[in-house]
Amino acid sequence: MKKLLATLSTSAILAACITTTASAEGVWPFDVVNAADGKNEIVSYQGLEKAEKQWHICVLFPHMKDSYWVGVNYGIVDQARKLGVKATILEAGGYTEAAKQVSQYNDCLALGVDAIVIGAISEAGLAKSMAEGKEKGVVQVGVINPMSDVADARIFANYDDAAEAGAKFLVEKAGGEAMRMVHFPGPQGSGWAEASTAGVERAIEGSSIELLEAKYGDTGKSVQLKLVEDALQAYDDVNIIYGTAVTAEVAAQALEEAGNDDAMIAAYYSNEGMVDLVKSGVVTATVTESPVMEARIAMDMAVRILEGKDHMVHLFPSMTVVTADNIDGLDLSRSFAPEGWDPVYSVE
Repeated sequence: MKKLLATLSTSAILAACITTTASAEGVWPFDVVNAADGKNEIVSYQGLEKAEKQWHICVLFPHMKDSYWVGVNYGIVDQARKLGVKATILEAGGYTEAAKQVSQYNDCLALGVDAIVIGAISEAGLAKSMAEGKEKGVVQVGVINPMSDVADARIFANYDDAAEAGAKFLVEKAGGEAMRMVHFPGPQGSGWAEASTAGVERAIEGSSIELLEAKYGDTGKSVQLKLVEDALQAYDDVNIIYGTAVTAEVAAQALEEAGNDDAMIAAYYSNEGMVDLVKSGVVTATVTESPVMEARIAMDMAVRILEGKDHMVHLFPSMTVVTADNIDGLDLSRSFAPEGWDPVYSVE
């Protein structure tokens, strides 16, 4: 991704995400970054219309505690229905449940599925089981969370770049005024959380923003609220709360209770709660990588591999910083499930 940023203008990357709302049928094409073999070029992804047979695809999620992963569920389920494949969807219950996800992976193998789409809690924890799956000829596709080439294909956002993009916006917003930031990356050991911290550190180096601490923790609302409250007690004059979408959702409450009315709130990825918060000005900025489309593409990749069709193996979604100034021009159906969507665990 760093090579991509060196060869493509920021405006070109961001323009890939700024589109008008698409109809439910018109989900394609979607611009992605083809990162295989160091190409790092924006390409237009076109999904299949139908699968050749009713493949059985198992899908593993870390959790569905928030609208981000509910949106991913929608993308998986809707694309399975469009393709005419069977899907079995399992969620582990949180980023502390790596052992449960391994057990669920093994359950998928026991079902005799054709492919497994994996939103990994811990790739290292899954390594042994994934090696067994590979030996059995099960197609494996990584989605949302980082995964190496142990998978046959993968699509996930570079969260260091996402966090860097949002933090650079905050640096510009600070305008040279000294500010103190606490970053809330998410669960330690997930890989993407640590990556976000690296992105923040790059963005603010030499700027007027001081990073006081990166406070790691599960993305449940109660956990994030406690982390923000602890940070506000530990540090005086916090000017910026930056972190997960869940952090941004709960931060206003903690700031109000602490009597801090001036701090900016921002997130380096988006969930549905961000929409109204950005529009109202409670949240200054967020970043979106269109996770619904990541889910659709992961399912499409799995079917292409199963059917021996041409397929890409390493994709990044394009990302954009979302503010009150541009949110009305974004295609939010690519990021969030429709209103009233309840998680679905089986497509027959």
